[in-house]
Amino acid sequence: MLWSSQFSVRILYVVLLSPSPLEMTSVDYCRAGGEMPYRNAWKQRILWVIAGLSIVALVVCSPFILRAAAPAGMDWNRLSEVSQAYGAVAVLFSAAAFLGAVVSIWYQAKQTRLMHEEIRSSMHKELILRALDDETLMHCWDPPLEPCTFTETRQYTFCNLIYRLWFTDYLVGRTTIEATRITLEVHFKGEIARRHWRIYGPSWSNWARANGNRREQEFVSVTQTVFEGAVAGGPPIEAGAYFVPPRAE
Repeated sequence: MLWSSQFSVRILYVVLLSPSPLEMTSVDYCRAGGEMPYRNAWKQRILWVIAGLSIVALVVCSPFILRAAAPAGMDWNRLSEVSQAYGAVAVLFSAAAFLGAVVSIWYQAKQTRLMHEEIRSSMHKELILRALDDETLMHCWDPPLEPCTFTETRQYTFCNLIYRLWFTDYLVGRTTIEATRITLEVHFKGEIARRHWRIYGPSWSNWARANGNRREQEFVSVTQTVFEGAVAGGPPIEAGAYFVPPRAE
């Protein structure tokens, strides 16, 4: 029963929690060579269901199979008393195995969500980078919140990519809020970074508030606090002062 419980739980995970063919991303489509493997995915699920039902049927029929295979004259009552002596221990092991299977399923589901989020983020970044090199593609995105040149738009968009990277790292637990605060303090020393947040910071705040995620709201709030501190601390380093002129050889 111990191994059958584990196997049944894992079958439920594969059948119910794994992504369906309709949830495949374009990355999966490319990996499949341009053909969505709907049939293969459903065949695998059907095989898992058949395997699970076979295990359940075997467990249900095991008493009858044992009775048919046992030698004549076997004292079943004696065997029952012996097995009951180990019943409590078996229950503890079964509970531990079930708990381990649940934790394993939870962890795998979490990793799957993170993987899908990283794939989506990668696709989003690729679209933005293409638009940064082509002004006509930039017209397909949201218009600037205030009048600016194409060069300034490219700078603000790149700042947004940088900020989104830190934002995602905090959400998935790769960094702490204190470490992010230090990073933002350095970031907002620059002229372009301050202009970017002055223009697009309110949009980030409104989005985080509407989304209702506590960690997202915390990250944006800390960003706004660090930005206000940087502005109060003095003027930024101008973009033209980032680098010294080329040295004469």
